[in-house]
Amino acid sequence: MKKELSEIKKRALLAKQRMKLGYWQKMLEERDRMMSKTADSTRLTVASDMRKKEYEIGNKVALGDDFAQREERLYGRVREILDRDENVTNPIGQLVEREKYEQMDEANRQRYILELSEKFRMLRERYYRERACRIK
Repeated sequence: MKKELSEIKKRALLAKQRMKLGYWQKMLEERDRMMSKTADSTRLTVASDMRKKEYEIGNKVALGDDFAQREERLYGRVREILDRDENVTNPIGQLVEREKYEQMDEANRQRYILELSEKFRMLRERYYRERACRIK
């Protein structure tokens, strides 16, 4: 029992020393300085990545890539859902193609829902990135 108390006392003493020396204040200042540096470079990287993806999607659509067209139609639906309400309770249910879903067996239904949820997650991230760039 005394060993535990002495360990607690040591830790308390070290914490008190850190506070007296301004350790946490220095850490906050360092973090703020680093965040300001990385925020500028992150914005540039995100903007260039978005332009690259838009260019690739545009090329695929222009060349008649059916997958890209389906992806863009799905993105349009995701955008509509998120524009209406960002706190959607069942976005996957709104994206499911009912006729296609009803014709599947149970294993394919599960696979379809998992693939659709992954696509929704990716398209939602794209929506928020594009929205953040439009705001700035």
